[in-house]
Amino acid sequence: MNQHDKFSHRFSLVKGRDAPLKWQAGGLTIFTGLLVLILMTMMLMYAARVGVLEQRVSSNELRQKIAFHAAESVADQGAEYMLANMSRIFSANPEAVQFGDTSFRAGWFANDGTTPGWNQCTADMIAKPNHPCGGDIPATVLWFFYDDPTTTMGDVTGADSMPIDLTGLPANSTARLTTLLCIIDFGSPAGGCIGAPADETAEQETVAVMQLMGYGYSDCTDTTDITTCTGEARVAWPLSNYKNLSGPPGVPLTAKGTFPPTGTAEIVANPNGGGLGVSLTTWLNENPACSSGIQVTSSGSWQTCEMHECYQQDSRPDGVTCTAKPCRCGPGGNDPRYFLSWKKSQTSHFGIDIIVDDEFPCDLFEFYFDVPRNMYTIVKSAALVMSDCNSLGPYHSGLIWISGPICKIKQVIGSPENPVMLVTAATETHLNSGAEIYGVFYAFDGEDINASVVSNGHATVYGAAVIDATLEKYQGTFQVVYADGVLANAHGLNGVGSVSGGWRDFGLPAWE
Repeated sequence: MNQHDKFSHRFSLVKGRDAPLKWQAGGLTIFTGLLVLILMTMMLMYAARVGVLEQRVSSNELRQKIAFHAAESVADQGAEYMLANMSRIFSANPEAVQFGDTSFRAGWFANDGTTPGWNQCTADMIAKPNHPCGGDIPATVLWFFYDDPTTTMGDVTGADSMPIDLTGLPANSTARLTTLLCIIDFGSPAGGCIGAPADETAEQETVAVMQLMGYGYSDCTDTTDITTCTGEARVAWPLSNYKNLSGPPGVPLTAKGTFPPTGTAEIVANPNGGGLGVSLTTWLNENPACSSGIQVTSSGSWQTCEMHECYQQDSRPDGVTCTAKPCRCGPGGNDPRYFLSWKKSQTSHFGIDIIVDDEFPCDLFEFYFDVPRNMYTIVKSAALVMSDCNSLGPYHSGLIWISGPICKIKQVIGSPENPVMLVTAATETHLNSGAEIYGVFYAFDGEDINASVVSNGHATVYGAAVIDATLEKYQGTFQVVYADGVLANAHGLNGVGSVSGGWRDFGLPAWE
């Protein structure tokens, strides 16, 4: 074979006509590489889709969480709003609470079509699936809160939002809040909701469930229009009222520690405290488990007397405030005819109006609040908590708790119609000249064991005083005038607490 033939033969081998197997290696590798490339492309596309889906899920979850927290936020605000308006919730009085010198705020049942309050559900409202009243509840005994009764409700949920602060919510989110009220009659065999309280006594005894319904919205293009929001959450938080006092004090003055004090003390009796016509003024601790006995050799002077001796007239004046100034136990001097019990100079007399009790409750806080003193925060959490007494005035009412170094009182606090339950746990409480307290004055040493009460002038409590702390000194006159009407109103003061197991975030009507 010549050289030309050899070259032609090799060229034919390269072209594969008669090529051996070793010249065909690599075909499977190319196929495998293409297959792997296709699989990787598919995996990449799948991962991208999963990533997009996860981002969408995360975004939806974020929107839902923002909406949920907005709904919870306004529900919390609603609970505080309820606490701040306890004197109005069950009242039909158009002047339930004084606000300013001549202005009043109406009770929520005094709905005159122009003020916020309770609006009765109707059959039409209940028939609407997206109305707060919607549900299987009798239309005549259920109410919802409406902030602006003059607004046309139409087919909307039928309730403008309760007063809430939306400034702290995240950007592009908003919320709404309304409340349903069901008054409960535990004595009724049929159960269910009943009508509104008919009088003051019924108001004080009312037990109700108030269901706060919070609606949160997120990712809104216009926070004034909830239809522009893509995230939504609903929360229902039922609350029920309870009494702050297990019972009003039956005597003007209850003292766990030292009595009598220095200075001058005057106690005006409960005329029927020990039974019809049996006057009681003071309940003192001589329980050996928590008292070293009553000290009756103090340097002060004190008197107890009947109401007519203090008011200097046969009947109590309108209201409870003494008008025949100065109101004192008797005309002065040492004439025992004007006093039930007294201590003048070195002469002392304990009459039957003063109960020195060897079974006095060592836990006085639990006796009056039905909560052990080591759990006092339960009562405190339901109160308006303040660090001092400077801003208190005649327009305050309800349960107020003072927690701070000093409380100085020289002003009028509360009123006969809307008294206070003033618990001072301050290290020092000063009752100065001009102090007038309507309701229950409770001095408490549970936060500071050294808490004390000092009187530097003429101070008067119209109602009752409970001294669950140290009576340090009196340089003026400390006067307690028993007032059963004021105490009845104070006993009717309510707190608000959660209904166990009632919270839910499902089954609520929509807000449209």
